[in-house]
Amino acid sequence: MSLRAVFIALLMVAGLSTQACAHKLKVFATVQGSTISGYGFFIGGGRPAGARWIVHDETGALLGEGRTDEQGRFRFEPVPARPLTVTIDTGEGHGASKTLSATNTLPAAPSHRPQGGPAAQALTGEEVAALVDAAVQRQVTPLLERIEEMDARMRYTDILCGLFLIIGLVGGGLWLRTWRG
Repeated sequence: MSLRAVFIALLMVAGLSTQACAHKLKVFATVQGSTISGYGFFIGGGRPAGARWIVHDETGALLGEGRTDEQGRFRFEPVPARPLTVTIDTGEGHGASKTLSATNTLPAAPSHRPQGGPAAQALTGEEVAALVDAAVQRQVTPLLERIEEMDARMRYTDILCGLFLIIGLVGGGLWLRTWRG
């Protein structure tokens, strides 16, 4: 096999792997109070509109299902206090799951309190903790979404490193072949 044929084969494999990875589906989900909400997204961009989503527990029992909206979002409630898995399936060979443990559950913000009187003045420790958790969740959720998208994205440096590794291995093999003589 000539070096030219090896190079062409490597280019074809690199082209196919980039395309396949560009359409990988991922799920982002958060739990707040008794609601799971999130969305599905493709690594190359885009959201799975109208895709089927299901929620099941650790035993595999189906707890809920539905279809994503036009932005690939879903919402499920009430959430039982046990580990759950959210799965999105586009029906076109793309599917992804996200497991949420019971410890990932954040309390919902406390209900509206009266404006006047002594009840409005004193918040319990649990209510303060719930308010802080809700405020932190609002600030952290966009960051978690961005981190998830960045981790899932195929980078050109990853592709180049893989190509140069293959080229190096082929070069080493050719050198050994000539060395054996």
